[in-house]
Amino acid sequence: MPTSPEFLVAETLDDAIGALERYGDDAKVIAGATAVTIMLQQGLIAPAAIVSIGRIDGLRGIERTDGEIALGALTTHREVELSATVRDALPVLAETFSVVANVRVRNAATVGGVVAEADYASDPPAMLRALDAVVDVVGPEGERSIPIQDFLVGFYETALDHGEIVTRVRVPLLPPGSGSVYEKFTTRSSEDRPCVGVAAVARLEADGVTCADLRVAVGAAAEVPQRFTEVEATVRGRPIDEETAGAIADQYAEQIDPLSDMRGSDWYRREMIRVWVRRAILAAAEQARDGARPA
Repeated sequence: MPTSPEFLVAETLDDAIGALERYGDDAKVIAGATAVTIMLQQGLIAPAAIVSIGRIDGLRGIERTDGEIALGALTTHREVELSATVRDALPVLAETFSVVANVRVRNAATVGGVVAEADYASDPPAMLRALDAVVDVVGPEGERSIPIQDFLVGFYETALDHGEIVTRVRVPLLPPGSGSVYEKFTTRSSEDRPCVGVAAVARLEADGVTCADLRVAVGAAAEVPQRFTEVEATVRGRPIDEETAGAIADQYAEQIDPLSDMRGSDWYRREMIRVWVRRAILAAAEQARDGARPA
């Protein structure tokens, strides 16, 4: 009969880092514990120790600073969803967190947890990838900041080194003339995890027509959110219309190697990427045009 893991409550970051150093790969960090609890119940993991960081001061809260929003690692999805600061400065971030699972999960799941888990079928990572977020971590060697594209390495795999803990996620604000959307496509009525999730950010020139910048990240289709900056660059200086949006969508569908699971086959996902990337680009561009129009 398997033994129960030792449950450790860290009061400080030093306590948590020390516990991780002692137990190494046999320890799991929890905050909201929405993912770890399920994995424990299903026997997918059997850690020697569980380290709770829920009581550590300074890891919760939302702060708007010069040019960015900082989300503390212990900030819940629900807090991001309802935050007046986030809704005012970066509403697409609040909207993305609002479609995760259900309100019970969002009241427990944390910002640090969703990036540290690196679940391919989570909603926020794709949006964070399109927004060029940065993950701040601390460990035995001190603090460091990791761009989200380097932080998410593979299937449930991150760039966290031994003993490191996520402390916050910083998200740059968008410049004027930008529109941004997260389009979530689900295939199973009994489940709210996406088959494909597309985050798109479009910024238009002062004429309200010409593309100044485009960012597209596709989540839930591969091990990590997929973004192709060389494809995005082909739209700059051109109007974002049905033709250009369709061309970008086709390139994303061709370059992504989709996985197959209960939510869809690789072929089906490829076709849905083609559909939802186009829709997301057009929706982001329309939002940007609305913002550029005189009141």
